Amino acid sequence: MLNNRAISELFEVQVNTLYNWQKTKPKLYKYLQNADYNSTRNEEINILLKEYTKEVNMNFTYGQIAYILRSDLKLLTMEDIKNFGKLFIKAENKNLISNTDMILDVYDKLKQMNIIEKYILYKKIYLFREEKIRSEDRVYEYFNEFLSQDICSL
Repeated sequence: MLNNRAISELFEVQVNTLYNWQKTKPKLYKYLQNADYNSTRNEEINILLKEYTKEVNMNFTYGQIAYILRSDLKLLTMEDIKNFGKLFIKAENKNLISNTDMILDVYDKLKQMNIIEKYILYKKIYLFREEKIRSEDRVYEYFNEFLSQDICSL
């Protein structure tokens, strides 16, 4: 558990502000006190997800991943991630007539995924979208475990 000085240094917040938050925003203050614990837990979760990623063996094509990346789809909650496929269809509704096969193929693959796989995929999509350099090589690097092995071995 962090003391006020450690919180102040870590988050660049004045100690007086922390004393004020202790009274006015007790949930925030408690969270900040446990920031080192929360950080450790996040690191552990990320390690577990990285290990689980090694078990993922999906068969998206490069074109399907690229299509998802171009989509306006944004998932904000775990409920959204759970409904990844349905929300993808809704986001792509306007393109359904012109890209029926692509959209339905992606939907089918999303539907087959468990929530952890969906979470990992969307986390990678989010991080890829944030990155400044976007190239075909980066897509293969980011999404290797989600791409068909036939394509990755070319």
